[in-house]
Amino acid sequence: MLNGKVYVVTSPDLITAINRNSKALAFNPFIAQLGKRITGHSEATSQIVQLNLNGEDGPGYVIEVHDGLVAALSPGRDLEHMTEAMLSEATRLLDILSTENEVELFGWMRHTVTMCSTRAIYGPGNPFNQDPAFVGLFWDFDHDLNMLIANVLPSVLAPKGNRARSVLASAFQEYFLKYDLEGSQSSAMIKARYSANVKHGVSFPDQGRLEVGTLLGILANTVPSAFYMICRLYLDEVLLRDVRHELETTCVNKSSDQRTWTLNILAMREKSQLLHSTFQELLRVHAMGAGARYVREDVLLHDRYLLKRGMVVQMPMAIMHSDPRIWGVNVGDFQPKRFLKQADVIKDSKSQSVAYRPFGGGASMCPGRHFVTLEVMALTALMVLRFDIIPLKGSWYIPAQKQESLATNVFPPERDIRVKFQVREGFEDIDWHFAMV
Repeated sequence: MLNGKVYVVTSPDLITAINRNSKALAFNPFIAQLGKRITGHSEATSQIVQLNLNGEDGPGYVIEVHDGLVAALSPGRDLEHMTEAMLSEATRLLDILSTENEVELFGWMRHTVTMCSTRAIYGPGNPFNQDPAFVGLFWDFDHDLNMLIANVLPSVLAPKGNRARSVLASAFQEYFLKYDLEGSQSSAMIKARYSANVKHGVSFPDQGRLEVGTLLGILANTVPSAFYMICRLYLDEVLLRDVRHELETTCVNKSSDQRTWTLNILAMREKSQLLHSTFQELLRVHAMGAGARYVREDVLLHDRYLLKRGMVVQMPMAIMHSDPRIWGVNVGDFQPKRFLKQADVIKDSKSQSVAYRPFGGGASMCPGRHFVTLEVMALTALMVLRFDIIPLKGSWYIPAQKQESLATNVFPPERDIRVKFQVREGFEDIDWHFAMV
């Protein structure tokens, strides 16, 4: 699979055709082929993963896990529970910034998002909550992921990542050994995964190994996205002012004495349109990965393009996200209002919706996209409402990105930015809360 011809597709019309052929042009084979290299699980679990991989005789393990993720992470009460748990931890960490206010921004964001996300998804008994040093271990694993996928002397060529993977897998093995499905405070997502693992006979050591792979989906793109959201907002004083005004006038309730402010999280999905559009534009500009499909049988697209069985289709985001024929002459500019419904910069909404692929598309669209969007928007909202963030050297700028991991679409920055968090003038006595309304 990894050594054959590669078809590169950047046409929205052809991508639509690919999405419609999800059985013949499938993503699941990559899970089977790359998953073992990423997590290091056993051959026995590989057989479980490959059984009915594409639904040949009904849904197999991979399809069942995917369907469980979709159900747990779609808009609804389960997603709201996760977001509420995430924000409870985020509020605690933001309160600390009121007194300990100089940090490396990306390093702080990496720690904060990791702790908040794992608390929301795995519950208070998760390994990261037991030992925050695991945060660094995960990012060691992520940093060395490409070498681990190559699987050539990983203990020699990727020693930190290889050790981190092993330690994290053992910690999650212990987590699942103690797991109580009925009494767990974990999310519906983990309950569904655990049930599928038990049903299909995945061993506890491999449950731990598989969960290390799951962490990539939870964290690898979310952290850089949150970091670049803050950079983009504080770089543009007018945008920051307008986002604050939008939040304060549409998503915040104030007590009669003006001393208690409550951010209404669910209202943000509809009312904080500028913040949402900024996030969408951020992903258009900063998401640089590629979607992939394995050609399971010969497919003729548009009666013209023959894709041969056994080959790979690649759909690079950066090319589609920077095509002026799709996005207009200002495609190279960061336009925070580009995705507003009434914006006159919209050129061809159908082509754009197909070409816009930070979460993939078709049958393999990322099931976690709703949580990631709400998580980044909510964390960003809490930060911009409460703090001025000031670079300690020079002024705000957008750090270049560096590619580290094949599993990442939004690459991390080449350099961190040391900043000072300062409570906004006139907001020193505000008591901050959030509500899931």
